Amino acid sequence: MNIVKITSGLAQENGYVLEQDGTVVIVDPGTDDPKFFEAVERFGGLNAILLTHAHFDHIGGIDALRDRYPVPVYVHEAERSWLADGEKNGAAKFHLPHSSMRPAERTYQGKKLEIGAFTIELHHTPGHSPGSVTLHIPSERVAFCGDLIFKQSVGRTDLFGGDQSALLGSIDRMRQLLPAETVLYSGHGPKTTLEAEIRSNPFFER
Repeated sequence: MNIVKITSGLAQENGYVLEQDGTVVIVDPGTDDPKFFEAVERFGGLNAILLTHAHFDHIGGIDALRDRYPVPVYVHEAERSWLADGEKNGAAKFHLPHSSMRPAERTYQGKKLEIGAFTIELHHTPGHSPGSVTLHIPSERVAFCGDLIFKQSVGRTDLFGGDQSALLGSIDRMRQLLPAETVLYSGHGPKTTLEAEIRSNPFFER
C-alpha cells in the first residue's frame, strides 16, 4: 500500500492519500492543498474520502475534492451534521471563516468497510469528539486514528462534545484490539506505533 502524508493548514493537520491495487482513498483532507490533487492524479483517480472525525481542520478540503471527483464522503453518524455547523466542528471557536461543507453522502455502518482493494476495520473511538473513529487496515498493520492518539500525547477534549473519560476508554480499547506493532498515523505530528505509546505515552495506563 502507498501512503502519502500531506500536512497543511493553520493546525498543521495530517491528511493521507492511500493507494492499494488501483483503489485510492483520502483520509481527512484538511485543506484543498494542491498536493492532494497531485497525489490523486498520480495514482489515477479517487474512490472515496474517509473522515476520522469532522473538526474543521480535518474537513476543509472535501468540497474541492468532490467538485473534481464524484466520490462519497464517509463520516460517523454522530457527526453527520457537523460538516455544516461551525459551532460543532470548531471553526467558530477559533473565529475562523469556515464555509459550510456539503453533507456527507454516507455514514459508517457496521464494523468493516470495503472499498475496492481496501478492507478497513472500523472502531468507534469517541472522546476527542463523539463520532471519532479509528480506521484499521489489518493487512498493512496500520491504523489512522485521527486525534485520538499522538506521539506521547492524546487529542484535546475541550471542544464541542469532547469527553476525557471517553477518550481514555477509547485508548484502552485500542490497546486491547490492535496488535502492538500497529503503526499509528495521527491527525497531527509524526507517526508512531501502539507498542511505543504503551511504553512511553503518559495517557496509557500501565
